[in-house]
Amino acid sequence: MLRSRVGGMGHVAIILLPLIGMATGASRPAAAANIVVDAGTGTVLSSEAPNHLWYPASLTKLMTVYIALSEIEAGRLNFDDKIQISRHAAQQNPVKFGLREGQVITVRDAINAAIVASANDAAVALAEKIAETEPAFATRMTGTALELGMTRTVFQNASGLPADGQVTTARDLAILAQAFLRDFPQHYALFGQRSVTIGKRSRGTVNSILDAYAGADGLKTGFTCASGYNMVASAEREGRRLIGVVLGSRNGGARTLEMKKLLDVGFSGNDSPPLDVVALADQLTDDDAGQPPTILRGGDCTTPQLVGSSIIDSADELTGWAVTLGDFRTWPKAQKALQNAQGKLGAAARGRAAILKHGANGLIRYSVLFAGLKQSSAQSTCQALSTTSTYCVTLSPKILQTRYARR
Repeated sequence: MLRSRVGGMGHVAIILLPLIGMATGASRPAAAANIVVDAGTGTVLSSEAPNHLWYPASLTKLMTVYIALSEIEAGRLNFDDKIQISRHAAQQNPVKFGLREGQVITVRDAINAAIVASANDAAVALAEKIAETEPAFATRMTGTALELGMTRTVFQNASGLPADGQVTTARDLAILAQAFLRDFPQHYALFGQRSVTIGKRSRGTVNSILDAYAGADGLKTGFTCASGYNMVASAEREGRRLIGVVLGSRNGGARTLEMKKLLDVGFSGNDSPPLDVVALADQLTDDDAGQPPTILRGGDCTTPQLVGSSIIDSADELTGWAVTLGDFRTWPKAQKALQNAQGKLGAAARGRAAILKHGANGLIRYSVLFAGLKQSSAQSTCQALSTTSTYCVTLSPKILQTRYARR
């Protein structure tokens, strides 16, 4: 186990490739991957395809923040240092905080936004502050991963947006979570924050495990079309801390449920033969050796994310302009309305389709939404639905967040 804290590597050019062999006809991609590790001992309590290559999605931001904290501990960076938002950072795709080119924020703001709101613009701004350019920072990320013992991880950017060759494994992510707990215990509370505010704009946490599991207090979630729904979490009960990693869940609710089950089993104890998470790197299977990350939803996230089968419970997960089809009393009615709208739109469907569960005073409603749109796309989508006599209303980003604010 590496015990020394990783220092600066900004001037070292490292080019790494994941340990991928030639795929054989006998190998097959994994449908999902997970691992549970005792944070104190490094003992693997359970695992499924822990060495299988996977797209990290926004779990990438864990390494971005790890390097930032390394810089702070080394005295080369301060939480109160200023960052001026570049055009490149401001133009990142959602999910983002909405930082403007030229806006000045602090390093603390950027770290908090990257963790709590999973803001891509904040992550890139942080990378540029440390390494001047995002590609240079990504090189350092990969080098730091290697020093930590993350043997199959390669980073291409600071945010986790889709990029060819940006891969990791469940085992490697457990190593990274363990490094946070070991190297920066004084800063670990950053991952338990429920909201972040920069200027007049606030965002709630996107990490559902914090309120869903007793003892859970961090770390991060992630999603892209190719990776599915991912999570790295840590929880403590009766003085014992576990780390869990879930990759490739079919929706946000399933991701949280799977993590809860895995942690429950871990805390209950098991009779599995002891295996250290470091030694697990030597347990590559034929399936691990040659397969690329599993493509769960296809493409590079430019295709519409018309999921329709999952429920979210916070508008914080939605960005951009939106189109709402109304509120429904039950999930089946909302799902039927969504399917009908998708059928009418056909290839013209745009944005992320979601069913948002919300309510107050014991009254629950399910709102059907197409979100993540530009204003023009939202208006054209609603116009197309209106021609088929389908009720719809366009919502600006501000109205979307206000209308469905948590109560």
